[in-house]
Amino acid sequence: MSLNGWPESKLKDACEYITVGFVGPMAKHYVDEGIPFLRSQNIQPFRLNITDIKFIPGHFHQKLKKSALRPGDVAVVRTGYPGTACVIPRSLPISNCADLVVIRPLPSLDPYFVAAMFNSSWGKQTVAGNLVGVAQQHFNVGAAKEMLVRLPPLATQRKLASILSAYDDLIENNTRRIAILEEMAQAIYREWFVNFRFPGHENVKLVDSPLGKIPEGWERTTLGEVSSNFDRIRVPLSSKLRATRKGRYPYYGASGVIDSVDDYLFEGKYALVAEDGENINSRKLPIAFLAYGQFWVNNHAHILQGKAPVSTEFLLTTLTDTDVKPYVTGAAQPKINQANLNRIPVIVGDDVTHKAFDEVALPCFDERQLLIKKNDILRTTRDLLLPKLISGKLDVEDLDIDVGQPLEELEEAIA
Repeated sequence: MSLNGWPESKLKDACEYITVGFVGPMAKHYVDEGIPFLRSQNIQPFRLNITDIKFIPGHFHQKLKKSALRPGDVAVVRTGYPGTACVIPRSLPISNCADLVVIRPLPSLDPYFVAAMFNSSWGKQTVAGNLVGVAQQHFNVGAAKEMLVRLPPLATQRKLASILSAYDDLIENNTRRIAILEEMAQAIYREWFVNFRFPGHENVKLVDSPLGKIPEGWERTTLGEVSSNFDRIRVPLSSKLRATRKGRYPYYGASGVIDSVDDYLFEGKYALVAEDGENINSRKLPIAFLAYGQFWVNNHAHILQGKAPVSTEFLLTTLTDTDVKPYVTGAAQPKINQANLNRIPVIVGDDVTHKAFDEVALPCFDERQLLIKKNDILRTTRDLLLPKLISGKLDVEDLDIDVGQPLEELEEAIA
């Protein structure tokens, strides 16, 4: 941290308490509804991800009082991506957790400033230097308590938090818009190609097919017939090799981007489909997603493009709506090999209907991609500002900033 006059203290001295979430087997305690129970995968930089959130019964929550969370607490990951931190939001008034460092700041310490410290390069380096364990390294709660931090006045902390949270609020807003666009495209697909309520359906009779009644002039075919497969081009790179080849091109695996490298194998727009992994059965994450631009793909994702009249986006909506379990092999390691992928049934409409689908659905995907790019820029800008803000290299004490100030005004103020 910078020697800018900010007083130095141990983190524990600025907090009500610092403790650790429940450590122990949990599977038998989960219920379908109850108290939200957070784990490491729910904690992302500055953001709580409630995807695949678990629940525990109220009586067990009462038993685990030490690991109970409340809004304003800071949750820090211990294992996996140690040091990753976010503030528990007001939208989660009661929750509990496992294997997280729980920090409850005193009123003189802004929680968002604490999260910013941990998510900064300084925080990552400090945490990395305090990991313990052999089989699985983790961030010790004792090390968290003893961390030496330089803390600006509370008003300055809040200004810093306001600047950073403005970026995160916009990222979160864009994320919600992305989800809405995805739902819109999927809803159009289901209405037209599952419920057969496409434009002009009143004038088209239904006829028999191996999948039941379908509109006359449509056909039941297979994914292999309506897509081009580019699996032969993909090349896996080990994590050790990727560490020596860092670059700006996304490196995709079965569930999305897992790294970045210095070169690309593909250019354009493709539908990527998970080939293996537990997620194929659980579908906690999408098993199919679009990849744009220049990128690299390993051997855990199939690479497809649609054949006219089927667009690549149509392939994606079809796969998203398809139960793929009949085409999965392997118990210990679920897998959809290329032969089984090609056998997945697809209902294809007439050229006019597919053209109409693309005209209404593709703008949703284009806008979604634009928002993803905007979020990437926002995260990059925020992460560049972060170390300068929390070290005091970028002085904000004289800036007239409030929490509700628009992002554009904040950017002008700190420029």
